[in-house]
Amino acid sequence: MPSLILTGHPCTGKTTFATLLASRALLHPSNTISNIIHIRESTACPDQTKSECYSNSHMEKNTRAALKSEFDKAVIASGGGGGEKRGSTLVILDSLNYIKGYRYELYCISKAAGESHGTVWIMGDGSGGSSSDELAKKRNRQRKELQMNNKHPNQDTTTGMEKNEIDDGYFQDDEMMDSLVLRYEPPDAKNRWESPLYKVDVAAALPWGKDGTLLDDEKSETTLPTQMKAMEVKDDTQKKTV
Repeated sequence: MPSLILTGHPCTGKTTFATLLASRALLHPSNTISNIIHIRESTACPDQTKSECYSNSHMEKNTRAALKSEFDKAVIASGGGGGEKRGSTLVILDSLNYIKGYRYELYCISKAAGESHGTVWIMGDGSGGSSSDELAKKRNRQRKELQMNNKHPNQDTTTGMEKNEIDDGYFQDDEMMDSLVLRYEPPDAKNRWESPLYKVDVAAALPWGKDGTLLDDEKSETTLPTQMKAMEVKDDTQKKTV
């Protein structure tokens, strides 16, 4: 059972990527993956909002513990001990995962089960710089406004955000996001627990449509195999198309 750890600054497209990857994995002609376990704050801490999960250091610690516990259980329940299910379930841990030591603990869980493990760094605009963070703050404010107004369309025509993005919760304010960004510890492919490391630029891709499609400026739909090249996935020095 392969495991993928998503990491990156707040609101840079981790859940968007995870949802799209899960859809494509299940539709792949090889039929290698038959089940997806998508773990995030809303599944690990269902009684708390994302804002509450990161409201203070104590809540952050509890949130990380809950996510790791769900990840551990998913690895074991999905065939980590062998049998027919082994290798057929993809586990995606979709969260900030911003501490190196924490990512090492997740790696140890996968390796203890004898399973493959990889890290995906969602980089926003490809550089992780201030422009990316400003865009992330704007998306967070839009998400917060939509939830407070109780709007739940399949896709909001103003922001282009899918329903799963909106329902995923929001961070309380820009100050909370700045604090999380300052504490972010970038992954390094030289670390064995973060290799293979894939760097993904979600912001470079066109807006998502339904069923694994991307929308161009005229709102016409094109299939992912030809248009996914807009999203760069970099494996160290080599560029790959998802």
